[in-house]
Amino acid sequence: MEIKSIPQVIKEIQELVDKEDYESAYNIAKDNVDLNKEYTEGEYVFKNLLEELLFQVLIQKEIKKKIPMILDYSSLYSNYGEVLIQLDKIDDAKKSFELSRNYNPINIKANFGLGDLYKMENKLNEFYKLAIESFKIAYYPKDLAKSFRNLSYYFLKIAKEENADENLKIAIHLKKISKDYDDESELAKTELDEINGIISNFDKETVEALESTDLKECRNELKSKGLPYEAGIEIITICKNLGFQLDEAKKVVPALYYFNIAYDLTKDPDIKLVIDDLNEKVERRLDE
Repeated sequence: MEIKSIPQVIKEIQELVDKEDYESAYNIAKDNVDLNKEYTEGEYVFKNLLEELLFQVLIQKEIKKKIPMILDYSSLYSNYGEVLIQLDKIDDAKKSFELSRNYNPINIKANFGLGDLYKMENKLNEFYKLAIESFKIAYYPKDLAKSFRNLSYYFLKIAKEENADENLKIAIHLKKISKDYDDESELAKTELDEINGIISNFDKETVEALESTDLKECRNELKSKGLPYEAGIEIITICKNLGFQLDEAKKVVPALYYFNIAYDLTKDPDIKLVIDDLNEKVERRLDE
């Protein structure tokens, strides 16, 4: 048995998951990941400053100990959970995702993984809660797109049981918005096919009318119902503030990282101007 470092295990598992070689990933993980590890309350690990600040704003728990990234237990357990789902080891997958969320409640992969388990078990209330939560921590477009798809799926499922017309309308609006953030990845295509398959069971004329709704109208409709309709405001605000602070500290590259997150989620032209200005600063420094 070869014992490996946590970053090495995370990297190797992810590479094998990307190749859909789940058995090999499991063989590496089972010798290096302890599902019975006891979590100590107050210990957290964050990938970046955005995650730490989101934790402070959204979770508001005391950080008693900040674990260094070299010991990123959250990513370790979320990656392992992904493997366990594929091998139908459901109880262990749930344990792994819950451990991941203990170490980092902002880890979107753990949120989605646990949500997928609840979806498989048809536990719609639990699935809905995680879907709503995910909007506050999804800071990449592909993740935000999945948040919208998950919520769309939820409203389609309950449309079969109650308030069919209204819930179908919400589901189609959510699906349409999701495509504005990602409709090209393999995961997006697979989940959109699943959603469209469910939609095909509803009245064709009604569906066609709803599908033709303008994107802005879709967002306004969801906003009026108190449902997510765009990226989380906390994410955008934190990213912009971090970007300006880092720029003032002459840390241009990290500043660009956070401004790019904000821009990718909003396409705000004012943020684009800031990014262009920072890129010019980088080029000038390279020329010096």
